[in-house]
Amino acid sequence: MFGRRSRSARLHYRGLMSNPIWQALEDRVRRRPADPVVTYIDADGQRTELSAKTLANNAAKAANALRDEAFVEAGSRLALHVPWHWQRSVWTLAAWLVGATVVPGGSPDQCDLVIAGPTEAPGVLSGQFGPTGQGEVWVVSVHPFGLPNPSLPEGCLDAATIARIQPDAFAPDPFVPDDDAVSALAFVSGASIGQRELLQRASSIGGAHMVQTGERFAVVGAPVDELDGWLLGSLVPIACDASIVMAAPGLDAEEISKQESARLIV
Repeated sequence: MFGRRSRSARLHYRGLMSNPIWQALEDRVRRRPADPVVTYIDADGQRTELSAKTLANNAAKAANALRDEAFVEAGSRLALHVPWHWQRSVWTLAAWLVGATVVPGGSPDQCDLVIAGPTEAPGVLSGQFGPTGQGEVWVVSVHPFGLPNPSLPEGCLDAATIARIQPDAFAPDPFVPDDDAVSALAFVSGASIGQRELLQRASSIGGAHMVQTGERFAVVGAPVDELDGWLLGSLVPIACDASIVMAAPGLDAEEISKQESARLIV
């Protein structure tokens, strides 16, 4: 059967096999494309909901932008300074689709590209997170619908504008290095985790919070635990076949839980 596949189909299959996170996301889309995976509620109460299909499409656009516009490839290091927001979910997944290493709060001079929120970008440029380095700084949009930023710090690029024109389909590179050779998540503390282990950790985190299949759970503000903060909004809903409601810090947790019919976890 495999020998009869077209070359493009074989390459797509190899890409999936070398990128377990993309395979997990596609599996979720295939099962229930219209069901929500990530819902975000901002400080003003505005609500953004991403179904499995919408999340995959947004991640694909962002991944195509990273690969084709910033020339990010497997093993590239991306410093992410993105707040607790649905954009964190999208750009984290996008980085993993191209096989890059996400470095939360990473120093710009030690990474190939910086992706930051509008509030965090000035700190990146001023050296708050380490020497600025030579890489570009892309600023994500925190508009409920991801519209382009109305203004940008000098020297920054608008991630929404770059991603918007990209295709919403993505094919992982079939020739990425073995998962054991490339880190998917590298913390400033030195801890480093590959894609397959990340999916296992996501399942474990979901289990620790007693997340059930098909359940909606809510998290108000970024979790204190750093790994939870980067996996709850991205991989836990996929690995546990569940749905997260991400709410901005300071919102009434009980009200969010009731409004969204979601179990509150901390």
